[in-house]
Amino acid sequence: MESDMNNADNALHVEFYKSTEEGYKDVPFVRIHIPGDKTTVIDQPVREDHKERFVRQWLYFQMKSNEGAEVYGTMLSKWNADEPKEFDKFQMEELQILKYQTVEQVATSTDSQLQRVGMSGFALRDKARAYLARQNQTAASTALEDAQKELAILKEQVALLSSNSKPKMGRPKKED
Repeated sequence: MESDMNNADNALHVEFYKSTEEGYKDVPFVRIHIPGDKTTVIDQPVREDHKERFVRQWLYFQMKSNEGAEVYGTMLSKWNADEPKEFDKFQMEELQILKYQTVEQVATSTDSQLQRVGMSGFALRDKARAYLARQNQTAASTALEDAQKELAILKEQVALLSSNSKPKMGRPKKED
């Protein structure tokens, strides 16, 4: 049969979503429709076999909801909070639409990626690089200051210990 040769699942309309019903709040659900058939709708919590069977739709759902994705780096919102004149809210929203999440992603973007951002893309990359350089310089100078303070404390402790460890020579002084 032709349906056996072609993947029958390709004919299904599959949608993953998060439930808002009481008891199932924020639980991922799957809704499977057979196009043209109003009576056959499968709507149930997601199981592992759904994720394996409908890989493309599951990946789209994860990307859309950012579920299970750990983000490493400096968030765009922190850049906007630190320097709102250099990187405003509208630029941040535009980058988020294009799925940028961190300043590091903007700073390491290629020219072809930045063409989608528009005319300000190359300037944003330069600003992101400068922001990260300032952040790294600030972090390094703070770490250096902390190390110098700790070293001064340790020197004081060593001096105190070495002054107390010397044995006192001779007889003790007489008290009047």
